[in-house]
Amino acid sequence: MRLSEPWKITFAYIFLSLAWVLGSDRLLLALNPSPETLTLWQSAKGVVFVFLSGGLILLLTRGLENLWRRSVRSLEAWERRFRAMVEHSRELIYLLDAKGYIRYASPNVEQVLNYDPLGYTRQDLFVLDFVHPEDRPYAEAALEDLLRHPGEVREYRFRILDGWGRVRTVQVWGKNLLGDPAIEGIVLNIQDETELEEERARLKGILEALPGEVYQARVAEGQDPAYAPLLYAAPRQAETLLGYPAQRLLEDPAFYFTQVHPEDRTPLMDTVRRAVAEPGVVQVCTYRFWHGGQQAWVWLRDTLVFDRATRLLTGYTYDVSQEVAQEERFRLLFQAHPLPMWVYDRETYRFLEVNEAAVRKYGYAREEFLSMTILHIRPEGERPRLLEDLKRPREPYQVSGPWTHRLKDGREIQVEIHSHTLEYAGRPAVLVVAVDVTEKLKAEATQRLLQKALEAAHEAVVLTDKDGRITWVNPAFTRLTGYTPEEALGQNPRILKSGRHPREFYQHLWATILAGQVWEGELINRRKDGTLYTEHMTITPVLEEGQVAHFIAFKRDVTEEKAKEQALRESEALFRTLAETAPALILLWQLENPEDPGSARLAFANPMATEITGYSQEELAARPIWEFVHPADREMVQKRGLARLRGETPPGRYAFRILTRGGEVRWLDYSAARVEIGGRPAILGVGLDITEAKEKELALEAFARVSLALRKSENLKEMMESALDAALATLEAPVGSILLYDQDTGRLEEAASRGWLSAIPTPPTLAREGMVARAFQGEVVVSQDLKNDPRVRPEARPLVPEGFSGVVVPILAGTEPVGALTLAWPHPRTPTPAEVERAQLMAEAMGNAVRRASLRRKLAQRVEHLEALRAIDQAIAASLDLTPTLQVFLNQVMRLPLDAAAFFLYRPRERTLELVELRGFLTPKRLWSKTTLLGQGHVGRAALRGQPVHVGDLALDPGALPDLTLKEGFVSERVYPLFAKGRLLGALAVFTRKPWDLSPEQEEFLEALVGQGAVALDNALTFQELQRSQRELEAAYDLTLWGWAKAVELRDQETAGHTERVTELTLRLARALGVPEEDLDDLRRGAILHDVGKIAIPDAILLKPGPLTEEEWQEMRKHPVYAYEWLSGIPFLKKALEIPYAHHERWDGSGYPRGLKGSEIPLSARIFAVVDVYDALTSDRPYRKAWPREKALAYLQEQAGKQFDPEVVAAFLRLMAEEGPESTP
Repeated sequence: MRLSEPWKITFAYIFLSLAWVLGSDRLLLALNPSPETLTLWQSAKGVVFVFLSGGLILLLTRGLENLWRRSVRSLEAWERRFRAMVEHSRELIYLLDAKGYIRYASPNVEQVLNYDPLGYTRQDLFVLDFVHPEDRPYAEAALEDLLRHPGEVREYRFRILDGWGRVRTVQVWGKNLLGDPAIEGIVLNIQDETELEEERARLKGILEALPGEVYQARVAEGQDPAYAPLLYAAPRQAETLLGYPAQRLLEDPAFYFTQVHPEDRTPLMDTVRRAVAEPGVVQVCTYRFWHGGQQAWVWLRDTLVFDRATRLLTGYTYDVSQEVAQEERFRLLFQAHPLPMWVYDRETYRFLEVNEAAVRKYGYAREEFLSMTILHIRPEGERPRLLEDLKRPREPYQVSGPWTHRLKDGREIQVEIHSHTLEYAGRPAVLVVAVDVTEKLKAEATQRLLQKALEAAHEAVVLTDKDGRITWVNPAFTRLTGYTPEEALGQNPRILKSGRHPREFYQHLWATILAGQVWEGELINRRKDGTLYTEHMTITPVLEEGQVAHFIAFKRDVTEEKAKEQALRESEALFRTLAETAPALILLWQLENPEDPGSARLAFANPMATEITGYSQEELAARPIWEFVHPADREMVQKRGLARLRGETPPGRYAFRILTRGGEVRWLDYSAARVEIGGRPAILGVGLDITEAKEKELALEAFARVSLALRKSENLKEMMESALDAALATLEAPVGSILLYDQDTGRLEEAASRGWLSAIPTPPTLAREGMVARAFQGEVVVSQDLKNDPRVRPEARPLVPEGFSGVVVPILAGTEPVGALTLAWPHPRTPTPAEVERAQLMAEAMGNAVRRASLRRKLAQRVEHLEALRAIDQAIAASLDLTPTLQVFLNQVMRLPLDAAAFFLYRPRERTLELVELRGFLTPKRLWSKTTLLGQGHVGRAALRGQPVHVGDLALDPGALPDLTLKEGFVSERVYPLFAKGRLLGALAVFTRKPWDLSPEQEEFLEALVGQGAVALDNALTFQELQRSQRELEAAYDLTLWGWAKAVELRDQETAGHTERVTELTLRLARALGVPEEDLDDLRRGAILHDVGKIAIPDAILLKPGPLTEEEWQEMRKHPVYAYEWLSGIPFLKKALEIPYAHHERWDGSGYPRGLKGSEIPLSARIFAVVDVYDALTSDRPYRKAWPREKALAYLQEQAGKQFDPEVVAAFLRLMAEEGPESTP
């Protein structure tokens, strides 16, 4: 064990004294036996001893003083660094006591929260009073959590109110250091997160206010962006825009694409991948999406952008269904309009869209139009006038013209323009309808048009004489052949001869026209540049007086038309090839009799149609097409097909079932269109076999419907009723039942039934034979004829009607059968393998629901048990008194199915167990033995062994008090010893008046109660020990303070006895002024330490006999500051420092060290100042005698309002008057 410094000094002095006394006496006796000489030497020895011992003590105390000064300087340096760090930080530091009252607050509290950091020094501040009222319960729980976990760092988050009345969100880290003697408190580190929380709220508000869906995903390196998991999806927009909860999108990244239209799925995925491949580039995609709420396709548009640095893919989805629908309606009207129409940009004059009539009229392909401006279809001369007209202000709707337009082939037409302004694709635009008024203008100027008719003709016109010499050609001839009029006049049309036709061809031509007949046909000619072209030519003889005088030929270039005809023939051949090799069913059907729907027959079916259906081409054509459709879908398919045949527009794509030749049901994804065949309407249909995908879809739908039905109630029977109805509706079964097996009772119970199964009684137990018994063995039982199936229980078979098929599937909770689902259909319907799989899937959902219901029941029991444990926790927190804690403990124990309980407290000194509490006993407590020895009876044996004792039959082993035990009628007993930290605390004995029947969960709960009771008992005993330790610690503190005060008195002999007097008188005056008792301890300590700072004053100043110089007074006046700097780092003395630091301040502000004035001076310092001066005046000093009592009191009264607080002086005078002159020190 290491000795303290005082003990070292003591032992050194003792050793020196003993050595000196024993050694010197023996030496003197040996040298000088004479008494007189011996006495003289003894006196000299004593003087030497005094000087030696004084020197030794001086050296030791100086060393101790130097060590103390170094410690103080180190402590002050650490304190300055800590304060600087705290004051310049945004984080707040609080120190709380065990009750939650503030004992320290960092100075930056004022800057951050607008609270006085020293407010706790003037009044007790409860830290929870600053918490927002709504978060107060949580904060109270956090404080209790800190008290329960000493030494652990705990983290919390709640709201507080600052000094401006604003709500702050803070993050709190707390650590319970009540057991640390250097801290003795709970340290809180508080960080203000208000701005971060407000920023989060603002961002959330903005995202939720947007009409579209904002989402964000993090794309890992090398990951497919289309399946990257979502980090965020706006919840409200997900429900409204998509019809699905945002959580579902977050849980399954692939789910979203399953709802995208199959035709749009790949383009959308490519857009997502392109966004990641091109960071920073905005990608846009429009697609169809299946809305979960509306159960319909909606059009959505996604805008995506990828950030390479954060690897975040951000998207915004909004609904464009209305826009797409409007565009589609406009496009249909626009394209179907018989007049040329186009839309052009008002700023660039570029064509934005044209209809088919414009393409036909002007001769430009649509792509050519879109690369041109409206100036390109105007003659050069009209373009300036057009530009001037476009720059003028215009009405939204106007009519202008006529204008001249130039067609692709160079022809010009006169048009009247009807235009309307609009916005197209986000651009200002004009919609134009062009009405060709050429013929109208021709009618107005017939003569002029007739004169130039041939020149303006679109077709080439050639006029020859009767010998075939060319006399006139129109410009179209030049465009067609390349020959100018000058080159052609006088020539024979044979200049165009290509050599492709035989002589007989031309002979027949001339023979026809010379006979005065019109010749019409096609021939291949050669242009001037040598290129060949095909023309359609009509030669008409012009007769004059019955004789052929001229020939007029009209030539039209049909090269392109011939190419189109060839392309059409090739396209037809390609279609037939595709139809015969396509993996989809393709068919064409018509009505043989328009009035008879039954006359619908196939006109064409490709090979895949025969492969899917199993019928030959002849069989397919021999029967009405409706007979191949499943009866459940036949009416719908017939209604839509006939409507489309009549020219109506029913849905163009839908799914339905067909029946194959082998009776198998197949699903088709069918698309249809109306066409003309032989002048009669027909329907062209294309069907993809989607049986496998459809069955999966139906299975998922069945699972979803049953899952939804199971969520409607938490009552098991209601859940099963809803689930059975959903299963019957999904599988179109009229009869069904659900049987559940109760593992606790071993009985079968009917949870739900429909149809004739309701009349069949449920067997009380699980029979060895029968379809249900097979299902409970994990078998799926399918029966084509339930009435005659030998697997049906004999007693149930008479109640089964004729003509029903059925299936029984096990209801599994994991791998354990908990029930059976039975479904039945009337003949000829029988369950298909796919329907059996769906039934199994629904049964799995039911099994999970049964398991959840069982878990909920067990959870309710567990909650009840936890509430009991919580009641004990509350009893521990509310009171550390043993009696109420034991009462709560036994009350919770008796909530179990027990008849009686007794609690024994262990007394270690006597090594006995004392009976302290009883519950449920018929015999009064006084008749029971008060104490039980260790090892005696069941209770003593459990305590001695440290293990529970179980007695199943008390009649065979009644224990230490057999008469009372049997008289009470107890049958079984359990005794549980209570241990905490390896120490025996007591024992709990519980009894039942019937055989022990607690379930494992109840026994586990009882053991938990025993453990909690041990904690409660240990806390109460520990608290008693802590109280005793605290009293001893406080006594040690007081002795230390008195030691410091005595050290001051040893240095300053003038103040001997002064400390005891002023301390006692200060407390009396404080009580007279009504200072609370809880503050008197701090006041007493402050009075004891009032002059402790004088330890730092040099002896030359402190012990100077004469007057002090001004510099010496400046140093002397620093002793309050020295006291504060020395002791302010000690939390225990924080409040007591008011007296050492401020008792030399004066009421008028002329005091030191800080020049405080009036009420700025702490009340304790004002009280002590009066007492200190009074004691100094009435005590003897080396430089003067004590003043009389009356003179001292008069001086105090005179200085009231100057040096002293007037109220304190008045109270002191009253106190002195009440106590009388005998109270004078």
